[in-house]
Amino acid sequence: MKQEQREPIRGRHPQAWSRAVMVGHVALALWFAYWAWRSVAGMTWQWPGHLDQVGVDGRLYFRAAQAWVSGGDPWSAYTQTNTWPIEGAPIRELFTAPPSTLLAFVPFVWLPEEGFVAGWMMLTLLSALYTVRRLKLPIYWLLFPPMVTGIVAGNPHVVALAMLLCGSNWVRAIAAPMKAYAAIPMLAERQWRAIAILGIAGTVSLLAFWPLWHEYLGRVGQIGAWIAGPGTGGGFSAARDPRLFAITTIALGLLAIIDRRAAGWLAVPALWPGTEYFYATFALPLRSPWLAVLLAYSQPKAAAIVPWAIIVYAVVRVSGRVFSALWRRGRLTEGMNVVHAGVADREARQGDVEVAHYG
Repeated sequence: MKQEQREPIRGRHPQAWSRAVMVGHVALALWFAYWAWRSVAGMTWQWPGHLDQVGVDGRLYFRAAQAWVSGGDPWSAYTQTNTWPIEGAPIRELFTAPPSTLLAFVPFVWLPEEGFVAGWMMLTLLSALYTVRRLKLPIYWLLFPPMVTGIVAGNPHVVALAMLLCGSNWVRAIAAPMKAYAAIPMLAERQWRAIAILGIAGTVSLLAFWPLWHEYLGRVGQIGAWIAGPGTGGGFSAARDPRLFAITTIALGLLAIIDRRAAGWLAVPALWPGTEYFYATFALPLRSPWLAVLLAYSQPKAAAIVPWAIIVYAVVRVSGRVFSALWRRGRLTEGMNVVHAGVADREARQGDVEVAHYG
């Protein structure tokens, strides 16, 4: 009877456990689907006026590379999308990425723009599918709202995430030129060979294209101000609030003590300045359903749901480790007390025998 009680509930009630797991999957899929729809529903308003949002980021990166190859200024490249509601001047998005990202798109400038955007959208969707399958997540995780927004925008972040998860050091090394912050989880995962390749390639890029880098470094302040202001409206990370940034940094520091890998992946959506919502897909390698539930709801942006969700995750993980250690220590102490009591009792009995013998 005691042995049966010690057996996990999964073993004691397999059918009930299976039904509960199925209900959990269905509920999570519906939660993802609802918030994914909410994150892109604006595109259906004043149809088809907002379809210009589809692939807009990939289009912007292509135009920047094309401008540079043509002898122009890549940081003057932009895209225009309609406002909500459609009236007045359109919304203008500027290219703000470093030269390494720009150079990653140069090989595609020979393509017509619409052809590139179509191919890039296909690559983005396949990258998202690869990420979900690589992490052995159910297919409905494609509906994870940050992933959906990244796919719709055609942002290179989705492709960079898939690259980070693949088994090739050469492909992993390309992820950081695609998105500079990809180097952070690379360090957390200790992908030293990929980092070495990245370092060599980065040095060659800096020497070979120094005028381009020099121009970018001269504009970093201006670009950063635009990103923090009209570019992202402060972004989804804790960088929008110095106090929240400090709290988040402490939480991730404590998490890094027990799980360096998790802290590395979460550092980007939690702390990187001017983040977009799809940066939260860096939480996927942790394969945490309850963290994904929190990250699926992120509106409004000013509520800073993403960093607060990551703080809660860090607190739960660290607290769980502390309580587990205390519990094990308590059990060990209890066991030692039992051993000491047994030894004392045995010695007492031996003493009684000796007294009886010599008495």
